[in-house]
Amino acid sequence: MSTAGAQNRSEMNAGNSGDLALKDIYKLLKKEIETPSLQSVEPDTFQKIATALGNLKGQGYEGVEAKVRDRMAELLATSARLLIEARQAKIRAGEEPLDYSKLTDEEKYVLDGKRESEGRASEVIAATVKGRPKVLESISARMRSKQIVVRFLRPTEAFVGVDMNKYGPFQQEDVASLPFENARSIIEGGAAAEVHVE
Repeated sequence: MSTAGAQNRSEMNAGNSGDLALKDIYKLLKKEIETPSLQSVEPDTFQKIATALGNLKGQGYEGVEAKVRDRMAELLATSARLLIEARQAKIRAGEEPLDYSKLTDEEKYVLDGKRESEGRASEVIAATVKGRPKVLESISARMRSKQIVVRFLRPTEAFVGVDMNKYGPFQQEDVASLPFENARSIIEGGAAAEVHVE
């Protein structure tokens, strides 16, 4: 199959399954960059992009066609990243009031986390400057007892956690709940990834 044939087949597959093709992402990105306000997008835009990337990466091409597939996947991923970053910059710039109908659920998720973070900072500042050590003690106790679920990316030897309990040893792909401080150290060291559970 020719390079053009591979591209057309890929774009055709994206169109048939409801995914977004590279040209669609480019149009969204161009429009977002060229306009000062946040643009409306379909609520499942990022899900469609992820599906298109998954489908593209899953196609079993060889030789030149595999190189074309890989390059298309790279371009699609880069365009998606730029689209997300452009939209996040506009959301952070804070046109007030923010029109939530223009946000995808994923963007609402990010915004919710940002607002929760700001609320926590305000809580610590208020407790400190208003002389409320009991509030700060409560926050400290919650953090000392907080657990994070992690998935190990490589084997890890047994260790004693900050809570003085023994953890491990762990093999690659093992999942465990660890004390916050230990989990953060292991995640930042690259031995594990956080598993988000609600």
